[in-house]
Amino acid sequence: MNILITGSPGVGKTTLVKKVLALYSGQVAGFYTEEIREAGRRRGFKVKAIGDVEVSTEGILAHENFPGPIKVGKYGVNVEEFEKVGVSALKKACGGHHLIIIDEIGKMELYSEEFKRIVEAVLDSSNSVLATIGKFKNKFVDEVKKRKDVITFELTYRNRDGMP
Repeated sequence: MNILITGSPGVGKTTLVKKVLALYSGQVAGFYTEEIREAGRRRGFKVKAIGDVEVSTEGILAHENFPGPIKVGKYGVNVEEFEKVGVSALKKACGGHHLIIIDEIGKMELYSEEFKRIVEAVLDSSNSVLATIGKFKNKFVDEVKKRKDVITFELTYRNRDGMP
């Protein structure tokens, strides 16, 4: 089963993923993202590997101070670091885990062609998948949402507490 969680930015998609991780008793692998906050202000995003995947466990996905050629809003995207942590975790996760977490299929992550390939492979695998996915128009995102093997839920402020 492949479950997609969509919703507006800041509604709590990553918080939902963390709650599911705390409740789930089986094997889990993949990655999630987390805000980097400095002086109470969001300055960027980390990517963190989940499970015993033998890859780098944490890296910087994007930051205001990252110059990179790729920008999403005010954040420079570190595709190389994302692939080293997030994409590597997904590759390792395909080897028999019961639940694979992808947080998130979003604008920053989609700059990695390797990420797109592994997302398709993970969704095609026999593993169960819980993924957060952006609420924006994009050919790849639209194709993922249209797959017959996915169920999509929209997270809102009204339903987020009961969703896990």
